Amino acid sequence: MNYLNTFIKAKNLDKRMVLDYQQGQDPRKVYPLYHAPLVPTFAGAIDIFELTQLEKVKVETHYVAIVQLYDRGRDLSRAGASQDKDEVIAEWLAFSNAVRQITF
Repeated sequence: MNYLNTFIKAKNLDKRMVLDYQQGQDPRKVYPLYHAPLVPTFAGAIDIFELTQLEKVKVETHYVAIVQLYDRGRDLSRAGASQDKDEVIAEWLAFSNAVRQITF
């Protein structure tokens, strides 16, 4: 159960960051950029997205959000998915997961 609790805490932290981001706050100024080495938080995902100049190429939401990103420099595309009762939160969490997939 310890790993499950860690995962739930990490997802809840990312969700709080998304909510703050929706209200116009920059989570990179308040929250950590990484949950663990090579596991960026939502704040870290925003940072990586901007620094590597990734492109958001596709977003689908219908109970589950899927976000596809494209790295022009490496000609590489990856997607991330997430589920939440709020589609906007699901989309941003899927975005964060896509950044993790394309970066590491």
